[in-house]
Amino acid sequence: MADLGRTGFQFKYNLAGRTSGIQRNFTISNSATITVGDMVNLTSGYVALAGAAAPIMGVVVGLTDKNGIDLSSSRYSFAQAAYTDSTKTVVCGNANATDGTGDGVQAVVDIDPFSVWSGETDNASTDTQSRLAGCYSDIIAASDQVDDNTAAVTQCQLFIWGADPESTSTIKANLYSIAQHQLWGWTIV
Repeated sequence: MADLGRTGFQFKYNLAGRTSGIQRNFTISNSATITVGDMVNLTSGYVALAGAAAPIMGVVVGLTDKNGIDLSSSRYSFAQAAYTDSTKTVVCGNANATDGTGDGVQAVVDIDPFSVWSGETDNASTDTQSRLAGCYSDIIAASDQVDDNTAAVTQCQLFIWGADPESTSTIKANLYSIAQHQLWGWTIV
């Protein structure tokens, strides 16, 4: 399957009427690479990419140092972590989550199960169910795109609301909510 290169999920609206979702900071797992727009889960208290067929805790909406300062503005000198502002990506060292000695880089995660996200698939929404409201789809292993060929009427990681009417790209984005939210403790089917 061709990767179209359009990655990440962007907040569109909240079904409960909030102007943003519920946001929480979590320390990123050791050796993890996280980008704003990635779908993540919590593993032993730390954030990691959710990956295909795993429960999802939320979407990364920001990256901060251990003091809660946005990485774009932080003056903290990291021992291991590397941040690229142009892509909003952090590569954490093998001791990021180690108390006292690690960099302690954090992800700001929208954990609200009622948030709706705009995102593109990895293959131009060619599956007939990939754009249909009421269907479901999974994300790819990189946690930043929808796996087009997993679209189905049976439960998957994401609930599809249909095409994003505000999408300006040549490959129209779709709207999604997290169906298999880690908060609910649902088993992946």
